Amino acid sequence: MKDKRRGLFSLFNLNSEQLNDGQGKIELVSCPHLGEGCKKHISEINESFLASNKYFRNSEYSRAIEELKSAFYTTNEINTNSCISCAELFRSTIQESLENIHEDLQKMTSGIFRRKQYQSSYELATEVLDEFRKRSNH
Repeated sequence: MKDKRRGLFSLFNLNSEQLNDGQGKIELVSCPHLGEGCKKHISEINESFLASNKYFRNSEYSRAIEELKSAFYTTNEINTNSCISCAELFRSTIQESLENIHEDLQKMTSGIFRRKQYQSSYELATEVLDEFRKRSNH
């Protein structure tokens, strides 16, 4: 379902591979409005994605989660009617990234080799995911 939905939006290129510093997660490919409704927001979202990726690589999971949360709320500032579907796509991409972090943290905090040091980050990820899901249902 997620892959099909991405194919519907050719306006943006969503890079799901590991981000390199300076590389944006969301890039404007083509837009009938030349991205005027969301260029500034895409830049802010990408900055948050890059910071989140950096924190994740450094095992600073709570900070990575907070950056994704910031990116998610930045999408709410995109209010041009022609950009609403793109904002929804951005939110689903951000939520998917957080779900991946949540899954990794769940593996690290359960089982024989669990680490209690990541429990608070796991709980934060759970809380923020719930928050995202509630906002998406409205």
